[in-house]
Amino acid sequence: MQLIDAQTAESYLRDTGQLAETENVRIEALSGGVSNCVLYVHRDESHGPDFVLKQAREQLQVEAAWFCSPERGLQEVSVLEVCQGFLGDSIGDSPSAGLGIHVPEILFQDKSNFAYAMTAAPRDHVVWKSELLQFQCEPAIAACCGDLLSLLHAKSWQHEAVRERLANRQFFMDLRIDPYYRYLLRSHEDLGPSIELLVTSLAENACTLVHGDYSPKNLLVHKQGVMLVDFEVGHFGDPAFDVGFFLSHLVLKAIWSEDRCESYWELIRVFWETYWAGMERGAPRMDRVALERRAILNCAACLLARVDGKSPVEYLTSEVHRQHVRKVARRLLLETPGTWSDVVSLIQVYR
Repeated sequence: MQLIDAQTAESYLRDTGQLAETENVRIEALSGGVSNCVLYVHRDESHGPDFVLKQAREQLQVEAAWFCSPERGLQEVSVLEVCQGFLGDSIGDSPSAGLGIHVPEILFQDKSNFAYAMTAAPRDHVVWKSELLQFQCEPAIAACCGDLLSLLHAKSWQHEAVRERLANRQFFMDLRIDPYYRYLLRSHEDLGPSIELLVTSLAENACTLVHGDYSPKNLLVHKQGVMLVDFEVGHFGDPAFDVGFFLSHLVLKAIWSEDRCESYWELIRVFWETYWAGMERGAPRMDRVALERRAILNCAACLLARVDGKSPVEYLTSEVHRQHVRKVARRLLLETPGTWSDVVSLIQVYR
């Protein structure tokens, strides 16, 4: 595999015919992830719009040893193509927020080098995670995120063609289950039965496309709406994982924000209500009670993984905050409450 980085990308793009001979470009390495080389290619408008070039890497950039086959780049393209087919040109399709919800379009794929290029988000975009860490908690964005996730889940619900195309769960196991869930047993051995039941439930309740990394760092906010990126963990699985994974990020920020936590609780409420409204429209036979309970369990495991897993969250630097997360997550895993309101109440007890 030819390694592509900010220094070699221009020659790679010229050698593969993706740039005109006379075209000048500026290439910038994008940060925020640990598993890929992601490059932003700035072009002269006369030659075409900017685009993003991405290549999967075998070793992830974290302190603990963590490896995953770069073949996940092929899976990522498949997931993105499925999502693109569901969304298409969906500007203005968020019924709750009146904002656009969309995903990138694939421009080309290089299977031999596990690389592909996709359209870039508008230049005025910001990563939603950065806004949340500046206490900018806009409920309309949470509603937009709920609409987007419910649309992907509802359109793929019990979709046999999607089930067949995205049946490979190996990358999900390598990048989520083992480093997040099972890695926890090194320091929380007593949670073994709860974790294994949770892992089993993810396979037993496979009924939709699952993004697998639905988080604020992968939601790019711009004037027209929200773009979702990073599909390498996608597969056909349990939608409860996406819901729990996403909400774990808002819970972490609520704990981190201390006295400003109410704004994050409101985001949780808006997201869940919007998401479920979308599921009622698109997949009315989905069992809300069962989905909510499984989502809470996944949220709990993800919370614990972000302090004691292979990829701890970088902004939770206070040991007081980390202990808060541990107490809440363990309690949720051992005594699963029924609703998100119960989760919020429990978290507030430990403040």
